[in-house]
Amino acid sequence: MSADPDVVAAADRNFIGAYEKLAEHQAAGAVQSFGAVTAFVSGLAISFLNGCIAPGAAAAPDLEAAVEWLDERPYPYEVWIGEQFADRHVAPLAAKGFEREAWAMPSMMIRPRVEPPAPHDGITVRAVGDRAALDEHVAMLVDDGLPRDVAVPMYSPSFANDPDVQAFTAYLDGRPVGSSLAIRTGDVCGVYSVGTTPDARRRGVGSAATWAAVGAGARWGCSMAVLQSSEMGYPVYLGMGFEVLKRYAVFHRIG
Repeated sequence: MSADPDVVAAADRNFIGAYEKLAEHQAAGAVQSFGAVTAFVSGLAISFLNGCIAPGAAAAPDLEAAVEWLDERPYPYEVWIGEQFADRHVAPLAAKGFEREAWAMPSMMIRPRVEPPAPHDGITVRAVGDRAALDEHVAMLVDDGLPRDVAVPMYSPSFANDPDVQAFTAYLDGRPVGSSLAIRTGDVCGVYSVGTTPDARRRGVGSAATWAAVGAGARWGCSMAVLQSSEMGYPVYLGMGFEVLKRYAVFHRIG
């Protein structure tokens, strides 16, 4: 990977900024910087919604301070470190009960398109634009397994109506089965929370929801859209034309 450093830095800022935006709209949300490490809590009891991000060469004392800050708060969390800098932090994190996941999470980028490819037959995607659409979106997420006590506060009206946030619901034959979320930082659009209910997978729903979020970036005038990929989504995003910029090592507490 030999991506433009400025592009990589902009993608890193969006990754961090998305969590800052989420924390901004949560009653227990908080963000704290420790040198090159950004720690945050959303106050929601899901590990990937709290944690710290160290995209570059973070000093060991700064990462330790970030972990201590997070340990003072009653939320599960994860640690993301730029892969090329991760090895030096493995032993100290292991001493605190963390293990490194086998999957190194890719940060990926694509140039936005105002007119994305047409979705497969039976699939439509709509922007969440009013309270009824938001309630339907949240209900679909709960049906897909996201705990209600996480989904409802996460997708609060203030968050959904933020001018730098746009949620989308994907439908298959008129039934809500998928989601995505676009979050803007500067001229970068981040694509988040892409998901499809199990019974609707491998039908093109996730791709359509992703394209909708990318399209939001185009309408915002963003120069690029970025995302951090799961192992399941990786081949789909490659097929859509996303390019890998870098990878993050992911650490979680054992148990």
